[in-house]
Amino acid sequence: MIILNKEQVATVQAHLASAGLSESLSAELLDHLCCAIEARMEEGADFPTAVHTTLKSWPIRHLRGIQKNIRFTTKIKPMIFRFTTAAALLAGIVFMSPGFSPSPVAEVTTCTSHYNEEMLYSLTLPEKFEPPSASPIAGVEMEDILSCGYGMRTHPIFKVRKFHRGIDLKAKSGTPVLATADGKVIFAGSDGKYGITVRILHEDGYITVFAHLSEHIVDRGDHVILGEKIAAVGSTGMSTAPHLHYEVLKDDKPVDPLALGRALPAGATEG
Repeated sequence: MIILNKEQVATVQAHLASAGLSESLSAELLDHLCCAIEARMEEGADFPTAVHTTLKSWPIRHLRGIQKNIRFTTKIKPMIFRFTTAAALLAGIVFMSPGFSPSPVAEVTTCTSHYNEEMLYSLTLPEKFEPPSASPIAGVEMEDILSCGYGMRTHPIFKVRKFHRGIDLKAKSGTPVLATADGKVIFAGSDGKYGITVRILHEDGYITVFAHLSEHIVDRGDHVILGEKIAAVGSTGMSTAPHLHYEVLKDDKPVDPLALGRALPAGATEG
């Protein structure tokens, strides 16, 4: 019997954390999604394939829709989150993944107890792609590790005023770097002053850029999902200390990554 290790479970947790779910709902969904991934691995899939296939059927916008739109007609009970999650999982199989194979249905019945038949729920699933607004560093908000914001700044090496196309996030060398939205890797390698860099193409003309990395673990052409580890923090290229330089482009024009999620204060120095 295959059981996910801590690092593999952390990948699923990062996906759920990015949806901003309640603690109880997130914990319940974690159990079900891990079960689904393990079942696929039992059938012969490797972890990257199993996690990609499973989480692709549970995108962030759908998870948020589940939490927002589930409605109850029964009284709240101690096991309310287990009941609601079971209903949401069943609805996800039926409504969110029309092409889903029959095996995930078995996974739902195996990983859940009975759900309340009297429960009434509704799902509103946004069709529009949500811009990449999650933190590329697991477990921390971008504002908490921000060392240099987007816009004009004094360059730490050239000591002249220059436009900063992204933001700099403080992190130790080797810290995992995560994809901030589903997408396709269009570049992974050394890129001059940016050092080791990963670029990911997303829907609606968005591109994310992760620079000054110590290594990349994805390659050009790879498809990644939100929360998947793609690289590690470093200080390659034109950099003064370990950190992550993170950019978001819309139709090839840079935008403030922080503005895509919530208004956050800019930081100060770092290259």
